[in-house]
Amino acid sequence: MKEKYFSRKILDKKGLSAKASAEEGQALIIMIVAIAVSLLVLTSAVLRSIDQAKLSARSKLGQTVYYAAEAGTEYGLIKTLRNPSGCSGSDVLTVGSATVNVTYNMTEGNCQIVSEASQGNLIKKIEVLAAYDSEWIFNYYSWAEIP
Repeated sequence: MKEKYFSRKILDKKGLSAKASAEEGQALIIMIVAIAVSLLVLTSAVLRSIDQAKLSARSKLGQTVYYAAEAGTEYGLIKTLRNPSGCSGSDVLTVGSATVNVTYNMTEGNCQIVSEASQGNLIKKIEVLAAYDSEWIFNYYSWAEIP
């Protein structure tokens, strides 16, 4: 009994009734839930942003490696153009920070040039066929990326 009187006296001194105290407790719970939801949304947005940045960097690296493979293919075409009988063997080039392996094979009268560029774990391959026609005009065709 004395405890009820004591707690009632403390509430009266603060000017709060039991109902007002309960409402403050509800407001606190609502605020905690709102903060938790806000943190969840913020964390989700930050993680999505990080994933997009990683994807963008990987895409840029993929383009860089592809362009290195194209450079290797063009190197092979120029080499074949300068030396028509030199369609055999291979060359290793460095383009930027990518390593490019260019291989030459003679197949059915055409010089097959395969350029494989790699950087890290990304690899891009391009194949082109080239040949001289009957009038000794150099032609290349079938330029394609090999999966």
